[in-house]
Amino acid sequence: MHNNLPQRLRSLLFVPADSDRKLAASLKSGADGLVFDLEDAVPEHGKEDARRKLVSFLDKNRASMEPALLVRVNGLASGHILRDLAAVIPHRPNAIVLPKCRSVDDVHRLCDFLAAFECALLPDNWEVAIIAMATESSEGVFGLSSYRNAPMRLRALMWGVDDLAADLGAFSSHIGKELTAPFSVARTMCLMAAAQAGIDAIDAVTTSLTDPAQIGQEAAQAKRDGFTAKAAAHPSHIDAINQAFMPQEEEVRWARHVVDAFSKVGASGVARLGNAMIDRPHLRLAHRILCHVDGED
Repeated sequence: MHNNLPQRLRSLLFVPADSDRKLAASLKSGADGLVFDLEDAVPEHGKEDARRKLVSFLDKNRASMEPALLVRVNGLASGHILRDLAAVIPHRPNAIVLPKCRSVDDVHRLCDFLAAFECALLPDNWEVAIIAMATESSEGVFGLSSYRNAPMRLRALMWGVDDLAADLGAFSSHIGKELTAPFSVARTMCLMAAAQAGIDAIDAVTTSLTDPAQIGQEAAQAKRDGFTAKAAAHPSHIDAINQAFMPQEEEVRWARHVVDAFSKVGASGVARLGNAMIDRPHLRLAHRILCHVDGED
């Protein structure tokens, strides 16, 4: 089977699937991945129309699309997910974004659906990846430890704010620009769960549309903490996110020095870098940075 989700996704733009204008504009956004949204962005009475608009858009544009194609389908309990998958699988999405994911059991269920639709609708061995939105309820937060031995289709966990706030009954998730304690915990646990599972962690969207500096700051903090990408709700956020997740010159320089230092000590577990001692975890981080620059190992 082919695993068709690109390794390097810095920015994911959510695009309401019921808006022809926003669908067309998304192609000019510069996002690494476009998440066409059939779930929260579309009212209940508009689900079928959104599917039709998305299919029409993909009929015209899928063959020439440069960004990765992702679709946020409706949740497993919604009554819409099978119709969503039947509509989009023929267009070979790179990944399905699963909302309201409670644990790895929900991922396994989606895997079964995908395998069936791929077998029925695609002539070759195209394999759709999965990104799970894993903190949209308290149940989802408590299910984070279940992803350790997740199916290979699961490529990332994304944490979210608004649905979790509604589930908790929280009036606000922030004090100023800082997350309140429950949401900070959920964010951290999502990051840890992704690391435990050996998959990517994606930071939540920023709901502010008027503060470009805040977008860049949040993206830089997400990268600092270990997230590999950040979601966006507006095209104006994409440039700041892409820039933040690019390896910075000083990071690349440090990584090359670390690799060089270890090349001189052979099998030793430690090396000297200037006046500091470094060990194998530093080398792992250096390789990770260089892989993001130009595919070096």
